[in-house]
Amino acid sequence: MIFFIIILGACLGSFCTSLASRIIEKKPFFISRSFCFSCDTKLKYYEIIPIFSYIFLKAKCQTCKCHLPISLLINEILGAILLILVYSLSQNFYDFLFLSLFLFNLFLLSLIDIKLKAVPQILLWSAFLFAFFYAFRESEILHFLIFKEFSGGFLLNAFSFGGFVFLLKSLVFFLMNFQKKDEILENLGDADIIIMSCIGGILGFEYGFLVLFIASILTLPFFIFFRIKAIKEQELAMIPFLNIAFVAVLFYKNLGLF
Repeated sequence: MIFFIIILGACLGSFCTSLASRIIEKKPFFISRSFCFSCDTKLKYYEIIPIFSYIFLKAKCQTCKCHLPISLLINEILGAILLILVYSLSQNFYDFLFLSLFLFNLFLLSLIDIKLKAVPQILLWSAFLFAFFYAFRESEILHFLIFKEFSGGFLLNAFSFGGFVFLLKSLVFFLMNFQKKDEILENLGDADIIIMSCIGGILGFEYGFLVLFIASILTLPFFIFFRIKAIKEQELAMIPFLNIAFVAVLFYKNLGLF
C-alpha cells in the first residue's frame, strides 16, 4: 500500500506541476498531451514517468536537449511525501479522498502563487469546497440554512477565523500607512484570507491562529534577506508558507503533540 501511495503521490505532484506550468504560461490544459515547453514536442510515455524519467533523461528534453528544472523532480518527491502524510492522517477512504484533494489543491495554488503572486478564483473556491467536505458534519447544512444551534462546525469556524484575519489585515494595513500619504502597502491578500478560512474551518480558531503564526515566522528570513540586499520588490507568496504550516500543525495535532 505504501508503495502504491508513493507512486500515486509522485503522479499527483507531477500533475500539479504540469497544470501550474500551463496556467502560468497560459497554455491550453486538458486538451493536449504533455509536451516540452521549449520545443512543443509531445512527450512519449516513458518521458513522463514521475521521478524516473527525470533521472534517466539526465534532466534534459530528448528532442531539444533543453535542461529541465530541478523543481520538477522536487515537486514529484514532495507529492509522494504529501500523500504519505495524508494516508497516515486518514481514518477512512472519505478522509483520505478529501484531505488529498484539499492539500494537492493547496500545493497547486502554492506553485502558481510563487510565480504569479496571484491565483485563479476557481482554485481558491474548490479548495474551500474540499475543506468543507473533509470537515463535514451531517447537520452542518441544516444549521447553516436555518442558523439554529449553529456552533462547532466547519462553516462557523471558517467564517469567524476568516473575519478575524480580515480585521487583523485591516488593522496592520492601517498602522503601516498611518503616517504615509502616497505609498500604499498591502500585507495580506484576499486569496490568503480564503485559504486561512479553510484552515480555520478544519482546525478551529486556536490551531488556525497557530498556522498563521508559524507561516509568518517562516517568511521572516526572506524579508530579512530583502532588507539586507536592499531589494525594493518585497512581495512574497504567502500560500506556500500557509501550506507548510497547515501540514505541520495538522500532523502534530493528530499525533497529540499540540
